[in-house]
Amino acid sequence: MGNFANGNLMGKLGIFLLGVAVGYFLSELKKYDDTVIPVPIFRDNERTTSPPKSIHRHSEIPSKSISTDEGNTLISSGENVGDTLSQKTGGPRKILLDCGANVASTVQLFRETYPDGRDYIIHSFELDERLAPYFASYSNHVLHCPVAVAGEDGNITAYAESAWKPDKGRVADKDMQWGGGAIYASDQEKESEASGRRFGVRNVIPMVDLSSWIQTNTAVEDYVIFKLDVEGAEYPILEKMLMDGTFHWVDKFYGEFHEWFDVPGWSHERKNKLIDTLKTHGVNMLSWAGEHKTYQDLEDLNKPDIPKSTPGVAGMVYSKCSQTPAGSSRLALAVQVGMNRKAAFKLVETIRAHPSKMPVTLFVYGDFVQLFPDLIIKWAERYTIGIREHAPFPSGHWILQNSNVMRMSLIATVQRMKEIGLTPVYYYPDALSKRVQDEAKNRGLRIIQPTTKFPPNLGTLLKEDNYYKYRDVERTPKAFRILYERMSTGGILSLDSDHPDSYMISAFLMDYLSENSGFELVSVQNCL
Repeated sequence: MGNFANGNLMGKLGIFLLGVAVGYFLSELKKYDDTVIPVPIFRDNERTTSPPKSIHRHSEIPSKSISTDEGNTLISSGENVGDTLSQKTGGPRKILLDCGANVASTVQLFRETYPDGRDYIIHSFELDERLAPYFASYSNHVLHCPVAVAGEDGNITAYAESAWKPDKGRVADKDMQWGGGAIYASDQEKESEASGRRFGVRNVIPMVDLSSWIQTNTAVEDYVIFKLDVEGAEYPILEKMLMDGTFHWVDKFYGEFHEWFDVPGWSHERKNKLIDTLKTHGVNMLSWAGEHKTYQDLEDLNKPDIPKSTPGVAGMVYSKCSQTPAGSSRLALAVQVGMNRKAAFKLVETIRAHPSKMPVTLFVYGDFVQLFPDLIIKWAERYTIGIREHAPFPSGHWILQNSNVMRMSLIATVQRMKEIGLTPVYYYPDALSKRVQDEAKNRGLRIIQPTTKFPPNLGTLLKEDNYYKYRDVERTPKAFRILYERMSTGGILSLDSDHPDSYMISAFLMDYLSENSGFELVSVQNCL
């Protein structure tokens, strides 16, 4: 009886202790919502662990999460993004600190053109909360807004640009809507409408000691790219980073000095001295101009690597096929793949299924490659893959773009191809101009302009009375007769996947080409 009583007592004690343990566990679990796993940081080559800190709590920093359809990692509010990414990759992280983020121009340029730019977690700091919508489409990204980066923690008055209106003044004698703002502004900008960039919006917002933030939220072993464009606030920030040794955490530094800004306590001589000190300490600042879609080492990072054995000449336009030594005509078939995956898939798979197995070159947009990489890899097993621009432009607008826009577009498309292991050589531009040729030449690309295309843009065009009012069975031979006007002696023929009749005529067209045309059917590269 005594043993039983003792056992019963021990059992009750065990249940009691178990209850205490469960209660403690549940209480701790409740706290989890407000706690983030600590970020490993490195100082003086020794591993330490920072206390649990949610990045939005650093100086009351609000951190907005961005939900996207882009298909990459999604970051939830309050989550320590860098630590999450580190756990997923199992190694050092790639991080871009975008300080002075404005309208996400840096995020766009970096994602599109920087090698492996889509692998980086990006932290964007912007003081004008009205610009937050510009970041909504980007994943693997954390927006700190409204937050001003500075040399200390606290709060500060931020001046933001007023909304546009028809009688808005000029900025630096130019009609501009700059966006964003500054923490250092002249009295004229604060008060005078005539100055154009009137800072009519004023808010007291958090400011964060950027030097401390970097040391707390990144690790020395991470690869950190730091971009700083903050309208004069760079001087106290960089001075603090030098004093703290924070450049030990930074692997590459992009930025801009605003010598003309009146920064309290910073004379022209003091600014120059800081710049000299940075150089003395081996801190090399590269230029970054998101609004111009360029940065200092963009070309160095995106050098063409076209194989030397590639036929043709970079920047040269090819629209015909030379005859064979026996004098017979050659013809190459190409497809302009649009952004409509369903239509493109129907057309290309119909071509693939044709028994002729004729060579075909597919020209794809960079965005199509990004959205459907597995499909492009599959097609590349049989066909040559060339490129178009990174995305479609409204008709007639591609050749109107400035050279920096064209360069970014082509680099972005080449990057998307390289990400799936392909090196593009052939480029089918939406339209042709000297500027398009120059940019293609700089990328090492051979330009393809078909002898004829469907739907045709030269000669007899498709109209309601000569084509569209008829049934499919009548339209097919009409399409062939129109195409034959310009391909009777061979050349390069392209089909546009966005036109539904390209699919309708495709198998019949290949029957004609392989059985009755008399052409030697070749790849585009044989036309160069």
